[in-house]
Amino acid sequence: MFAVRNILTISKREISRFRTRFTGKSSFVILGILTICLIITYIIYHEEFALSKGLYTVGIPPDSTAITDARFNVVTLDLETGRTMLQNKAIDIYIYRNQAICRDDDRSQYAAGALKQYLERWELARIANEYSSNQAFPLRIEINHLKAPAGNLDTKTQISLSDILGLTESSAIQEPSGISEEGLPTPPQPATSSTDAALRQQLDEFRSGNKLPKFKAEFASDKEIIIPSLMNPPMPLAQVVMAFLYVVPILFVSVFFTSSFMEEKTGRKLTILLSAPITPLQIILGKILPYIGYSVVAIIAITLLLKGNILLALAIFIPVMLFILSIYLMVALTYRTFRDQTFFSVLAVAVITAYLVGPAMFSGVSDLSYISPLTLAVEMYRGGSFGLTEYFLSTAPMYLIFLLALFVGKRIFNEEYFTGFKPLLTKFAEAIYLVMDRNHLYISVFLLSLFLIPIVFMVQLSSIVIASNLPLPFVFGVVLITSALVEETAKSSGIAVLLNNGIIKSLKGVLLLSFISALGFWIGEKLLLYLALSVITESVFTKAIFSTGLLVIPLIMHFASTSIVCLTTARFGTKYYPAAIMAGSVLHTLYNLCVTGVIL
Repeated sequence: MFAVRNILTISKREISRFRTRFTGKSSFVILGILTICLIITYIIYHEEFALSKGLYTVGIPPDSTAITDARFNVVTLDLETGRTMLQNKAIDIYIYRNQAICRDDDRSQYAAGALKQYLERWELARIANEYSSNQAFPLRIEINHLKAPAGNLDTKTQISLSDILGLTESSAIQEPSGISEEGLPTPPQPATSSTDAALRQQLDEFRSGNKLPKFKAEFASDKEIIIPSLMNPPMPLAQVVMAFLYVVPILFVSVFFTSSFMEEKTGRKLTILLSAPITPLQIILGKILPYIGYSVVAIIAITLLLKGNILLALAIFIPVMLFILSIYLMVALTYRTFRDQTFFSVLAVAVITAYLVGPAMFSGVSDLSYISPLTLAVEMYRGGSFGLTEYFLSTAPMYLIFLLALFVGKRIFNEEYFTGFKPLLTKFAEAIYLVMDRNHLYISVFLLSLFLIPIVFMVQLSSIVIASNLPLPFVFGVVLITSALVEETAKSSGIAVLLNNGIIKSLKGVLLLSFISALGFWIGEKLLLYLALSVITESVFTKAIFSTGLLVIPLIMHFASTSIVCLTTARFGTKYYPAAIMAGSVLHTLYNLCVTGVIL
């Protein structure tokens, strides 16, 4: 109870400091930024968002029917002017009566193909308008999402997050078809047919051009009706941009959090707090709690604006918020000057944006997209669904990194570390040394290797996403080399720090710690492997990185490569630690090549 009171007292003080930042001219700047964000949200929400908007220029006669497709920039021209402008490449195609006049070059032919597609779709809508929806045209498909039977060992039981939150919509009930006097089945009555109702709604929206993006923060119902002939291919860019609007205010708030932390650190006010009967963890929680509150309010406000489901939006974006705040907490604790803090804050924004947005752009194309929580938001936008395995694959590393950041922050929260002007690598080495318990070295090395797994996991999966877009000869190089370097650094960093501080004296101790570090990493790797492969289809990349299908052999490899790194560092000194990592990574990469069958 006393600890909670201390946290709330610091939070109240932090809120007062935060309010002072919105006085004077700064309030107008903040208001302007928020206004711009709202305008962007409105445009994306109420307009058709497409990269191809206005791509082709089409000329039509004055009495022609209007073209409403966003891909076409329509200009009204008479026949003679239209032919002249088409010849001069001022327009891409000219429509006259029932003819489309175009050039022989690629651009004009592409415009003709796009126009043909547009006219075919509108012809479908016109025919549908003339015929009863109870007839065979247009084709509609009713999708029913079936759950695997409980207790069946041959199938996977997929538990949807909507089942836990109680968000799944009730399926519409249709009256069964009857039998006519001629012995033929009669269609369901329009008044009770959810299929026909959905059909008419989609046709009406298509004819009216009302294709507004509906960001629904909820799962699709168990029963869904689609018209294949009217379906657009999935383009996740607009959904990803809209989902990223949740992240913008979180980044905005995080900058204020790290700036406030830096001000109190450079002004030695944090040192004064340390002299009070309060723990470092209480200080960190007290300072971070208001910004968590501000971020939650922003998530709720955006969800209400988009008429979504608040519980599901919070479930998706709270781990994103904690992940971002943990990164900015480490920036604030590690750096001494505002110049360094500003540089690395901007770098953090770039890294966070790339990690969240990049994988989400492959939504519906690759299972790897689920490493980003924005993919879950894209699924909400499309009215899709996802299960607990996809949710935890996206969010579990972020929760774990936040807990790791709190633990590290608690251990390095001291005046000597705050006030030291040292290079970045030296500061990281000091942080690792402070995190470890010198009285329990074996346990510390084991846990350090285990707790670094989420970071390694995120880097490795990101490398797969990046490599999948590269030319084939470079794919293996990027994935395997990145994986080896990151893993060897994570496994050996704690031992290298102990060597640098003279804690380990013998080669026997180095070998024993190398095995313990390899064991911790191997256990964490296998735990996350089972989670990842329940979502991501096994490929040559996942086989190389995680050694799927193997059990003891990866442990031997981890021990051998870690031993090479640590023994080389012990023999030649920490000055040659980067070279030692390269040597261990060579063995690691050769092992990965053997696993993938490249070399035998």
